[in-house]
Amino acid sequence: MLSCVGYDESMKTEWDKLALSKGTVFHTIAFRQILIDSFGYKCGYHAIVDKQNRICAIVPLAIGRNLGMKKVGVSLPFVNYTDICADSEESFRFAVDSIVSLKERLRLGYVELRLKDQSLDRPDWSLNVHNHTFVLPLSDNEDEVLALSNGSNRNHVRKVYKNDWFQVSFDAGHLEAFYKVYVRRMKQLGSPAPDIRFFRRFFEYLPEYSTLLTVLDKENGAVAGGMLLLASPGNSTLYYPYGANLSEYNNKYLNNFMYWEAVRFGIRNGLKALDLGRSQTGSGTYKYKEQWGARPEQLRYLVYDGGTNAGGPPDKQSLSMFVELWKAMPAFVTDPAGKALIKYLMP
Repeated sequence: MLSCVGYDESMKTEWDKLALSKGTVFHTIAFRQILIDSFGYKCGYHAIVDKQNRICAIVPLAIGRNLGMKKVGVSLPFVNYTDICADSEESFRFAVDSIVSLKERLRLGYVELRLKDQSLDRPDWSLNVHNHTFVLPLSDNEDEVLALSNGSNRNHVRKVYKNDWFQVSFDAGHLEAFYKVYVRRMKQLGSPAPDIRFFRRFFEYLPEYSTLLTVLDKENGAVAGGMLLLASPGNSTLYYPYGANLSEYNNKYLNNFMYWEAVRFGIRNGLKALDLGRSQTGSGTYKYKEQWGARPEQLRYLVYDGGTNAGGPPDKQSLSMFVELWKAMPAFVTDPAGKALIKYLMP
């Protein structure tokens, strides 16, 4: 017999053991604390336990207000996907049924799940399949990984090294310089950016899994781009969830250099895959990641509102006017406003 119980601190060790063996670093309690401390979300985490009180599945649910000020639950904001971590099909199905009950019990407008390897064939859940993630398989041989790329990408990688334009750094002391690049690039894309403390907390709460990769201009030593990389031992995957570069370096193939250094980092650390993150189908970033030979893997974003027509998270088209306005507004307005606004987007 299974039951659904709210998370408490006595579960932490067993929760994280299941999270890191069957799930990802994003399923851990440390990432929960990053979200709570950074954005003020409430903890809706629940465990599915058997009659011996052993955890069989975990449901990480962050609760907050969306742009319409409705109370909603998301698993998980600021994460591209978090499949339901379960030790059996029975536990998985019970977890899904429990999420439906939690929507009512916690008085949520809707619940959103972001799945990759799992799916739900239930008519009471609405499905969004506009996003893919890209997974690049890694091997011990760098040449084998580069051979997965198309010819143009291989040439760009070789050219950037031949010209010796950049230097890679793994010094977390570059975080402030990286953050300035990140905020600037997000504004160019029409998106708000979180406070720098969000990124700092990865090195406080997940230091053994977090790495800041930055790209330095060899002429002046300036940070031209970077990635926050997260290693997940359970599935031997290196994740690239957050990053940016200065667009003025595009003609020097900065992105090619940065991605290839992430590949090399993953190989050196014995990881088997590099997850390049979420892209909308057919977008420019979709096509760019595809040329690396990374596999596009369908993401399934599912929303359950209990038939109340509460609506789900906004799509890209409905935000288009906001995006263009954000690009045009001065940075002295968007920088502080973005820090306050982004928690309601639950990206």
